[in-house]
Amino acid sequence: MENKMQDFPEPNYNVHVFYYVWYGNPQFNGKYFHWDHSLLPHWDPKVASGYPSGRHQPPDDIGANFYPALGPYSSRDPLVLEEHMRQLRTAAVGVLAVSWYPRSMNDDNGEEIDNLLPLVLDAADKYQLKVEYFIQK
Repeated sequence: MENKMQDFPEPNYNVHVFYYVWYGNPQFNGKYFHWDHSLLPHWDPKVASGYPSGRHQPPDDIGANFYPALGPYSSRDPLVLEEHMRQLRTAAVGVLAVSWYPRSMNDDNGEEIDNLLPLVLDAADKYQLKVEYFIQK
């Protein structure tokens, strides 16, 4: 059953959320991004020595406090984008703040997102959501 805009509350353009598009999985990206980031060590080396080191090992062990209902998804999956936009609109969110790195730059755990942004813009527009960019450098 397709949702109609009247089925949703009006978007509140005073409500902004950070929407991170840096997640990847083998199906869409060839490997995991961000779900497999390094385990963060304790600041005290004595304490840190009592804990594991290395990287998270998805799909069961992910670098997140909560396991997503959609599993360790890819931000490039059109069905994930659609579902996220539907959820945001259901919550009356109005604006997505998307982190963006200048061309040929990315964070330590991800990939360039320039070619993903049109998909995000289209998915947001379908649900009458606005997108702003949080510019990283």
